Amino acid sequence: MRSIIQFIVLLMVLSGCKSTHLVTVYSLEPAPVTLAKDIKRIGIINEVQPTAENKEIGSFEALVAATDQRLSMQGKEAAIEGLFGVLLKDKRFDTILILENTSEILQKKSTSKEEIPWKLLNDLCVSNNLDAVFSLSFYETDTRVTNKKSTMEEIDLLRVKTNVSAREITLETLIENGWRIYDPFEKKVLDEIRINEELVIQAKGEDAVNALRSMTDRSDSVLLRSRGSGNAYGMRLKPYSKAIQRELYIKGSEKIAQAKEAIQKEDWLEAARLWQLEATNKKPKIKAMACHNMAVLYELKNDLSKAMEWGILAQSHFDDKYHRAYLNALKQRGIQNNLAEQQLENIVYLNK
Repeated sequence: MRSIIQFIVLLMVLSGCKSTHLVTVYSLEPAPVTLAKDIKRIGIINEVQPTAENKEIGSFEALVAATDQRLSMQGKEAAIEGLFGVLLKDKRFDTILILENTSEILQKKSTSKEEIPWKLLNDLCVSNNLDAVFSLSFYETDTRVTNKKSTMEEIDLLRVKTNVSAREITLETLIENGWRIYDPFEKKVLDEIRINEELVIQAKGEDAVNALRSMTDRSDSVLLRSRGSGNAYGMRLKPYSKAIQRELYIKGSEKIAQAKEAIQKEDWLEAARLWQLEATNKKPKIKAMACHNMAVLYELKNDLSKAMEWGILAQSHFDDKYHRAYLNALKQRGIQNNLAEQQLENIVYLNK
């Protein structure tokens, strides 16, 4: 007990000695995928090879496999619908088509990893007046089954709750899907990615089959995850906001410690006033701390040019690896932010 108390006291002392305070800034990051301005007509295809239907169901595992096969077919449709919904809202595109008749394409592919021959893609785009093709290139569900003895409550005819023997099953389903963007005229795969998600569902029943049947929300969950993967892939065309943590100095001088109280009250004007006073401190290290805090404050305001000015001052007063690293992070963020803003300007331009 004495050791536990000493450990708790040590933690309290260490937390009280913390010299920095974390704040969160939000950075505008460029879209992972950049499309040329002249790509305005999009086709969406499913290039996943259909699986043979399993008609023999002789065991519980085979029943699960047959259920997964049905969910896989529906999941592919849901994934494509999810992508279609996002692209439809993107006004830079004039036309979004889901192309159903792709049997010739599937016949020419021997594996899911193989890309579609450029000649077929070119013909597909010419015949449908398309500029590029988005493709669901891979989709697969793999389920691991755990089946064990358990008990469950039942209400008898006298409405009395009793425990009866039961089977508890757990289905751990891995949903894997892949996406590609083809530019057939430049003969380039503009983007390729795989998205994996796991779904775990448990249920009880008199036997394993009844437990499986009681999983009424499993189908909805698989389709929801599949549709979400299509949505997520469509969002790769747009800049996004990313949370980044930065550190503020809260110890080192009396005024910096006073600014900590202003931060806790979210009185940033008072904190800035105290930091600016300390920016003229006689000690270079204190001046650098104050300038660093001012840089973070302007970064919070999304004024990167001012943040850079204060970051350069911090490094000039006290050149160490921490201030250099923060200044480099600001420079990199500025590059990324400019690229993201250019992407947004292109989208706005195409929306007019």
